[in-house]
Amino acid sequence: RAAAGPVPPWPGSLPAPHPAVVLPEPLPATVHDAAGEPVTVSARLAVSAPPARVTVGNGTPVGIVGWAGPWPVDERWWAPAEARRRARFQVLLADGGGLLLALSGGRWSVEAVYD
Repeated sequence: RAAAGPVPPWPGSLPAPHPAVVLPEPLPATVHDAAGEPVTVSARLAVSAPPARVTVGNGTPVGIVGWAGPWPVDERWWAPAEARRRARFQVLLADGGGLLLALSGGRWSVEAVYD
């Protein structure tokens, strides 16, 4: 029996640290760059500009001081009627918080919260 080697990362998995709270329903959000333009992600995962601010729901915009991603997620790719693609980002906020954001179909959402 061969010795087990390192386990490769699971496609779509997030690197550490992992979120403390995964929301039961994602919250709508908007993400803008430093010029106030919406941040987009191309089909080849090119980010239009570094994310600078996030607004969750109708809340007050909060500055983004650090970010990582995007990490692509292709769910149910084998069933075109049920397929879903999204790009995830980890962001560190100016107020000390952290969020796991996702962009899918041109819409941003908060999927999880770091503490």
